[in-house]
Amino acid sequence: MVLGGCPVSYLLLCGQAALLLGNLLLLHCVSRSHSYNATAEPELTSAGAAHPEVSAGSPSWEYGDPNSPVILCSYLPDEFIECDDPVDHVGNTTASQELGYGCLKFGGQAYKDVEHTSVHCHALDGIECASPRTFLRENKPCIKYTGHYFITTLLYSFFLGCFGVDRFCLGHTGTAPWESERPKNLDLSRVPSSR
Repeated sequence: MVLGGCPVSYLLLCGQAALLLGNLLLLHCVSRSHSYNATAEPELTSAGAAHPEVSAGSPSWEYGDPNSPVILCSYLPDEFIECDDPVDHVGNTTASQELGYGCLKFGGQAYKDVEHTSVHCHALDGIECASPRTFLRENKPCIKYTGHYFITTLLYSFFLGCFGVDRFCLGHTGTAPWESERPKNLDLSRVPSSR
């Protein structure tokens, strides 16, 4: 098909080339302005966040105006902070009262049995938030995570349980060899006889 002396496919190809060049120019301009902003010195703003004080590789902003885009570090979501494990006082109530936080016991059978405590957290490097960058985050459960996966251990128990592999995975190495001597999945005494 010919439109105005030129084939339509030629016109479409030229239009696509023009769009590609326009996108390249736009990306080039954006990248130049981004590199300028990354090297520019932060200045005092009227939005409530003052000039950052550089400490430990990350700027620390002072909190002023609540309408500022810079929020307190303690309000950051969990994916932007890193928290320490809960302090284990091993039942020492005096140490727990002196410190003001920590766990007297870990775990429990039900949710109401699990203690909750505050833990020390800090904002990740590269996250801009108002100081202080280290703070206490409340309501963390006193649970020790062992790194064992329930589904994996269940599959080991089902398929390789007669050899005690599941006991090794859970760290019960003392009982694992004894587990392989008694067949727990192949108990033939319960099979009814065909009389």
